[in-house]
Amino acid sequence: MTSSQNEMRVVLIGRTGNGKSSTGNSLLHSRSAFHATQSGQSITKDCKPGRYQHTDTYGQQKTLTVVDTPGFFDTNTAITNEAVEKKIASQIFEMTTPGVHAFLIITRVGRFTPEEKNTVDFIRHIFGPDAIKYCIVVITGEDQLEEGQNLDEFINTSPALRDLVQACGNRRFGINNKLSGQPLERKTNQLIEIIDRMIRNNNGSYYTNDEYQRIERKRQEEKRKKEENERRQKKAEEDAVVARVPKSFLLY
Repeated sequence: MTSSQNEMRVVLIGRTGNGKSSTGNSLLHSRSAFHATQSGQSITKDCKPGRYQHTDTYGQQKTLTVVDTPGFFDTNTAITNEAVEKKIASQIFEMTTPGVHAFLIITRVGRFTPEEKNTVDFIRHIFGPDAIKYCIVVITGEDQLEEGQNLDEFINTSPALRDLVQACGNRRFGINNKLSGQPLERKTNQLIEIIDRMIRNNNGSYYTNDEYQRIERKRQEEKRKKEENERRQKKAEEDAVVARVPKSFLLY
């Protein structure tokens, strides 16, 4: 579906400790809209929205909605990825009505872990394959790049990260959330321009709850069929065992 040009609705997704909340604060020109920490355990337990009136380079005002989410791959083993998936899917749509313009996949310099290779698979699993056209990879900790190294050179040092960026249409952006004042404002404006360009390339469309519900119904149907096939296979194996037992033993 398509939307008004004076709105921009963004959801932050990524591993715990990668700087989701800090990136959200930067976009909202705030240090406290979201609780940010470097901890490996998620501070964000539920999805939380924040809003900011952004003025673009043409002087047009946009209402920017940013939704922070619980992190994947939390070091707290009691918080499973499945629980995070369900919480995100059940909460973000009421905060981004009528739909999500952009999913920002947050990773960081020097911390692209083996689990994060599966980030795109997680998004495809939750929201379906078409959701990737709404994704941008945001790499935090830009100040930690090696001296003389640019963002693309860093991306190319990790085949898995390079594959993630390519899967997202080569949409990527580096940011140092420790910046403040005009330097940080310039960076966030550049990121918003990338989001805006992606929205235009998508003809103003956004990811809706209806699309998610369609994907969820399909996923539940596939799960039902898989369980039914497993039951049939188990029954066939049990019947085969019974068939091999001599009838005299069965009568006894």
